[in-house]
Amino acid sequence: MKQLTGFIPIAALPQSTAASAKKQLLETIEWLRKEGAATETNLKLLTAIVESILCSEESYTRFLQCGFDAAIEFFDTNSQNWEFEESMSSPHNPRNWDEYKLLEQTCNLLQSTNQ
Repeated sequence: MKQLTGFIPIAALPQSTAASAKKQLLETIEWLRKEGAATETNLKLLTAIVESILCSEESYTRFLQCGFDAAIEFFDTNSQNWEFEESMSSPHNPRNWDEYKLLEQTCNLLQSTNQ
């Protein structure tokens, strides 16, 4: 489907489960392997991300910002033929996720204290 339309249907994405974080990470790596995206560089980056979020809150915030930037770009690309209102109100739009709104508030707070 992705090769035909350039879009991965939501149903084709790996589902979140109540499994442990380790199990989810291993499932994600396996999914990357199946998709041909588990290159040595990508796996090293994934390892660096996992290790960095354990180091500091600042590293974790930067990791979240990078992840949301990628999710927003992916969503924007795949919803470009949607009606604007449908796209902006979609529950699949990362901008509508509570975690993204909280991250925005945190980043704004950090910026205001650094000025």
